[in-house]
Amino acid sequence: MNLVLGFLLAVAISLILSYFALKLAKKYSLAMQQPRERDLHSKPISRLGGAAVVLSFLLVIIGYAIFASASATDLGFPFAIFSLSIDKRLLGIILAVIFMSVVMLYDDFKGVPAYLKFATQIVTALILILTGVGITYLNNPFGLVIPLDTISYPVQIGANVFHFVFWADLLLIGWVLLMTNATNFIDGLDGLSGSLSFVAAVILAILSFQMGQTAVAILASVFAGAIFGFLFFNLPNAKIFLGDTGSMFLGLILAVLTFISGGKLATVFLVFAIAIIDAIYVIVKRLIKGKNPFTSADQTHLHHRFLRAGLSKSATLFVIILFSLAFGLSALYLEPKLKLITLGVLTILTLIMFISLDLKNKKVS
Repeated sequence: MNLVLGFLLAVAISLILSYFALKLAKKYSLAMQQPRERDLHSKPISRLGGAAVVLSFLLVIIGYAIFASASATDLGFPFAIFSLSIDKRLLGIILAVIFMSVVMLYDDFKGVPAYLKFATQIVTALILILTGVGITYLNNPFGLVIPLDTISYPVQIGANVFHFVFWADLLLIGWVLLMTNATNFIDGLDGLSGSLSFVAAVILAILSFQMGQTAVAILASVFAGAIFGFLFFNLPNAKIFLGDTGSMFLGLILAVLTFISGGKLATVFLVFAIAIIDAIYVIVKRLIKGKNPFTSADQTHLHHRFLRAGLSKSATLFVIILFSLAFGLSALYLEPKLKLITLGVLTILTLIMFISLDLKNKKVS
């Protein structure tokens, strides 16, 4: 019941906030994205939608923490506030979301240089690390677990002593960087970044619930609800965009859910593999051409290739989501070894598809 309630609350709040964000943006021309060469829209559209998604998520999660009663522990929800205290991991997630969202909201209005975005992502990951978000090992389906806590450094900050676990923290920073940039990279087609994140959130919620991780399942379901409410305004043809605020928030929460659910990297990768591989593929292509991989404005992403091949926006979105959903659902039923094999097959097939689309588009042009 908690999962359903959290989801529905987030959907309702997201719908309302997204509607008002749209009206406010139109009335005062707030955070308007002018059409650029790489864009698929032909008229200015606001980038204020991400703020509505972030605020919806925060309102429901903070509301859960404040109003959860003592019976919350029986429901497996350890994040409830008792005697004005709060679980430090949840506090870290909230602070990380607020910090990144404030910087990216400024970017949506005024713009910030790429290096500042990169620095923001790293600081956000450090906030998570300082508040205890992380894992100490990775499951190895072919043998013993892979330890990540073999190197540890105690660091005293004021009266507090923090332990930086080198490999574990390095992995978290890398995963936050990868996911925030992947969700941002693919946010060029109406509804794509949100839809992929929604699929991943639902699968993580189901998996976490099946494993008895109720608190994680609630976080994932609230996250899914915040996205779902916004998608009513963001599917083709979009009335409002996520902006960097929203797209990077999606990647951040997916990275967090991956770690607090016990390191479900393979599960998230199965859903987001096509987006992650696309991001890496595009970065490599830009580097080969001597371009800045993060700031170059071009139409080299997967959805651009599908559109040039003749598919509509809706058809392109449907194909990519169907592809990701099929592999994401496999995470619910496959054994760990089969997940890795599936990942390998998916990577090869995706690269073949990318190269085939590039060759086809070259012939057409």
